[in-house]
Amino acid sequence: MRSEPAPRLLLPLTQRNFKLYYGASVLSMVGSQLTLIAFPWFVLKVTGDPAAMGLVLAVEGIPRAAFMIFGGAFTDRFSPRTVLALSSVSRAGVMLALGALTLSGFVSTPLIFVAALAFGILDAFAFPASSAFLPRLLETSQLPAGNALVQGVGQLSTMVGPAAAGFIIAWFSVGDPRGGADTADLPGIAVVFIVVGLGFALAVGLLMFVAAGGRDGPMSAFSATQMLREVGEGFSAMWRDLPVRIITLVFTVFTLFWRGPYIIGVPVLCEARFEEGALAFGFFGSAMGLGALFGTIVGGSLRHPRERWFGALVLVDTAVLGVSFLVYAHASSLAPALGVTVLAGLLDGYMVVLLISWLQVRVPTKLLGRVMSMIMFFNSGLAPVSAAAARVLISLSLTGMFLGAGSILVVLSLVGLAIPVVRSLGIRPEGEHAGD
Repeated sequence: MRSEPAPRLLLPLTQRNFKLYYGASVLSMVGSQLTLIAFPWFVLKVTGDPAAMGLVLAVEGIPRAAFMIFGGAFTDRFSPRTVLALSSVSRAGVMLALGALTLSGFVSTPLIFVAALAFGILDAFAFPASSAFLPRLLETSQLPAGNALVQGVGQLSTMVGPAAAGFIIAWFSVGDPRGGADTADLPGIAVVFIVVGLGFALAVGLLMFVAAGGRDGPMSAFSATQMLREVGEGFSAMWRDLPVRIITLVFTVFTLFWRGPYIIGVPVLCEARFEEGALAFGFFGSAMGLGALFGTIVGGSLRHPRERWFGALVLVDTAVLGVSFLVYAHASSLAPALGVTVLAGLLDGYMVVLLISWLQVRVPTKLLGRVMSMIMFFNSGLAPVSAAAARVLISLSLTGMFLGAGSILVVLSLVGLAIPVVRSLGIRPEGEHAGD
């Protein structure tokens, strides 16, 4: 496969439809990053139990996994624009309601689980729709630049959003009349929820003006049998293509041994070991975003390596993520932990641009929503399993959990690098599809 010329990073912004979609994406991603800090802190303050985060993530992750494989089928059937607009409207409603209830003092553990359930279901439809939207807005040659812009602002929001959430929570928590360490942060958390809800509402307005990304042809009759058949087509397309199948398996390893330990372990680490508390938690997200932002810019600006290098690069990325856990296990101050997080984010941001652009070209557009939903199922849908295991391990030893998960990621990455078919993603030298 011939290497594509280096893309002009800002060229997609000359397209009206992309600019509207980009604006909606910015609002959605900033809101998501604010929520990633506010919601776990909300769980800690309401329940007072770090282990409860694992249960909440399971309630959020199980429906996400269950519905995600159908989210791709709905995306291919109704169009990415329709699915994204409906999910954004629903997200706005959930966030505004949660913020109002929290601000009014009507907070409880059942409310947390209801909100987590809603987040999981809505994410299941929004994630594959987002991945399938861009190829309908841009030419193939502009996809790397478009993905870099979208992922770049996502990483920028990862860098700024968590710290902003920490500052908002700290600012509005001062002088809480209810007093108490557990309730003092709730006003600030409520403000974050309301801001996020308003952002999602504005994103819906922008999506309504996008004049592309609709259905490509007539819609077949809707039935449960037809929907299951369409889901099966997506799984078959993913499994028959050897490189895509290998990437999916690598993502599965990443999900099981990184997602849960990071999502659950980092806030507990910040609360237990670092005096900065919520601010330290925000800095972790910002450090990951800073590294990923530079990685994304590199991925969208420079000539991409040959396809056969993608597998080795993914495995190196996974190994570095494992090393970051080994550092977390022993870090007594923020500096070394944040330093290795920046490095991990750099490699991860670069690989995200490479792999998404590659998949959007490799997979037929009519199947892209379903194939991406299958990949996302293994990439994030298995997060509840990882979260549940992390919750149990944290109760035994926080340090031991980071050491164990990090060591497994490093060892499995080295094993993958030693296996030629994994290292090369099974891609033939001439660049032919292995599933053809």
